[in-house]
Amino acid sequence: MGWLDGIRRWAAGGPSESDLGGQIAWAVDRRLGLADYLAIPAVWRARQLIVSLIAELEPVAWRDGYPLTDQPRVLTRPAPEVTRHEYLTQLGASLFDHGNAALWQPKTGRDAAGRPEVSIVLPWDEVQVTWADESRLTRRCRWGERDLIVGRDVLLISIGRAAGELVGRSPLDALAASLDRIVAAELYAGTWFETGAVPSVTLKFDGELSDTKAQGVKDRWIENHRDGSPAVLPKGWDLKETGADPESSQLLETRQWGVLEVARGLGIFPAELLLAELGGSSLTYQNVAEALMTFCRVTLQPVYLAPLEEGLGDLLPGTQAVRMNTSELERLGTAQRWASYATGLGAGFVTPEQIDRWEGWRRDAPPPLPAPLAPTPAAPEVTLHA
Repeated sequence: MGWLDGIRRWAAGGPSESDLGGQIAWAVDRRLGLADYLAIPAVWRARQLIVSLIAELEPVAWRDGYPLTDQPRVLTRPAPEVTRHEYLTQLGASLFDHGNAALWQPKTGRDAAGRPEVSIVLPWDEVQVTWADESRLTRRCRWGERDLIVGRDVLLISIGRAAGELVGRSPLDALAASLDRIVAAELYAGTWFETGAVPSVTLKFDGELSDTKAQGVKDRWIENHRDGSPAVLPKGWDLKETGADPESSQLLETRQWGVLEVARGLGIFPAELLLAELGGSSLTYQNVAEALMTFCRVTLQPVYLAPLEEGLGDLLPGTQAVRMNTSELERLGTAQRWASYATGLGAGFVTPEQIDRWEGWRRDAPPPLPAPLAPTPAAPEVTLHA
C-alpha cells in the first residue's frame, strides 16, 4: 500500500469500535511521516527557504573579537567532493527534517595537531544514538560498522532537545497534528472532482420519467454536447448549471489557513515569504531584504544558526568561535546599506576605503562601459595557408 492510500485511509476515519484489529491497523497507518509533510507546498517552501539561507551564509572563525586572517580549512572546504554550500545545505536540511545532525571527523582528515580539517554530514536515518550508561549524561554513536565517540569522532548538533532526552526534535514533530489536518484538506481538495459526485449541469423535466427514459436522455445529452455546442430544449425541459465554484470545491480558504498554520509553526515571518497570496499582504520587492533580515533575527538565528555556530565552533581550538556572516542578506537592501554607510562616515567609524572593499569598488579604475555602448572588438587576424 502506497503512502497516498495510507493518507486516504487516515482521512476517511477509523473502523467501528467493535473491530479491534481494524482499529489497531488504522492507528498504525494514520501516522504520517516526513515525506507526507514535505508534500505540503507550504512546508516544502519553508524548508527550501530555511535551508537555502543557511547554505548562503559563510561560517567565519573569530578570536579575540576579530575574524581570523587565515580561516580554518574545516570551515572553508569542510568535506571532500562537495562545496561548502552543499555541505551547509546537507547540515541545514538534517536539522530541519530530523532536529539533529551528525558531523563525522575521520582520523585521516586531521592536521599535525590532531584538529579536524574534514567534516562530513552523515545521513541521520543511518545513525544510531544511544546512552553510554544509565546516568544518561553521555551518548554513544554508531554509523554502519563504525563505533564513533561523540566529541572526538562525531559531533552531534540538535535543536529542541530537552534535558534528559536522547536527541532533538524536528519542528515538524511539534506541528504533526496540524500538518495531519492540512494533508487531509489537500487530499480532499485534490480528489474532490473525482469523488465529489456534483454534476456540471442538471436537466429538469416538467413531468415524470422512468429510469430507463431518464438514462436515455442523459446519454443523448452527453453524445450531442461533447463539443460544447449550444442546447435547444423542447417544451417542458429546463437546464440548470450545478457545478460548484472553484473556491468552494478546492477549499481555498481552508488551504490558505493551512499556509498560515505552517508559517506560525515554523516561524516564517512575514508569512508572505512562503510565496502565498495572503489577504492584506503588503510585501513588495522593495522590502524583501528587510523581510529576510526580520526572518533571520526572529527564527533563523535563534533556532538554527545559534546551534550551528556552537557546533561548528567545537571543531576549532577553544580560543576560537564561529559566527555565520549575514552580510549577504544585508546586501540585498541597497538603500538601507548606503544609509548605514552615510551614518558610519558621518560618525567617523567607517572610512571610504572600507566601503570600497565591502562593495568591491576601485575608485582609481575607469567606470565600465555598458555592453550596448562598448566598442565592438576587432576581428582576429587569421593567416590562410594554401
